[in-house]
Amino acid sequence: MDGANEMSVEPTVPKLSGNNDPFEHEERFLLEREQVARFFEAVGSRTTTETYDPSRPISYTRTTYFDTDDYAYLRSCEGPLARRLRIREYALAASLREPPVFSGIAFVELKQNAGRARSKVRVSASPDLIRQLFDPVCAPEDEDEDDFGDRSPLATVEREIRMPGMAPRLTTWYRRVCLTGESGRVRITFDQNLTFYRPQPIGLCSGSAGPDPRDAVAAGPARILEVKLWGPTPPWLGAAIQGLRPAPRFSKFRMGMMALGRRVAPPPEGDPDPAAAPTPIAFSEGMSR
Repeated sequence: MDGANEMSVEPTVPKLSGNNDPFEHEERFLLEREQVARFFEAVGSRTTTETYDPSRPISYTRTTYFDTDDYAYLRSCEGPLARRLRIREYALAASLREPPVFSGIAFVELKQNAGRARSKVRVSASPDLIRQLFDPVCAPEDEDEDDFGDRSPLATVEREIRMPGMAPRLTTWYRRVCLTGESGRVRITFDQNLTFYRPQPIGLCSGSAGPDPRDAVAAGPARILEVKLWGPTPPWLGAAIQGLRPAPRFSKFRMGMMALGRRVAPPPEGDPDPAAAPTPIAFSEGMSR
């Protein structure tokens, strides 16, 4: 990351609002330790590091995945179009020694992948408003409809949320570094120390953002690189990822659900046994998107 500039991003979104993610393609790689420095050195002069709060530059991502009682989303991983419904909450810390705290903003995301092609609808708001979106019973009696802004872009996400039996099934936690380049047409995320947990409470705005360690189920890959693209791959990026180990069928959701013992079809030979949790799970290309 040497040579990358920092960009301050305002984390406060007062109203519930939705948009479509513009990126068309996504590639994933599992990195060895020695590959990390080489990759960031290669892209450092072409990218900008996203820093949400300069006083707390260490960023973490807490993602809670939802599914129906019959695991409709998990079953989609076996087909041509993999779908996920999730809530993403971001947390920040001043250093690696300090406990992270929530940023005050969260996202509901409906993500769909077909090979490298991808689409994503995002809804942003405070964690409390998103909790209300999933559980209207939690809404205060004097709720102002204007708090939610223009609801028309949210119809797609709300339709998924209202599916029968929809409930939180899995939470993931990892440290994340984000880079952007090519005037926003390239977005790079680097996730470290992925860990799977049983579902954690949503909409908490105080205390440490870290999941309850007693709910830890298993550890995933230690270093995950994802490259999102709008348009063709720039030559400088193509050179940077050359020689890296691609993982086109890797999915945090799929691996985490397997760690919890949720399967919808017999896995290929060599898949890890979920009964081995909480020991780390080795990645297998047999784990679908």
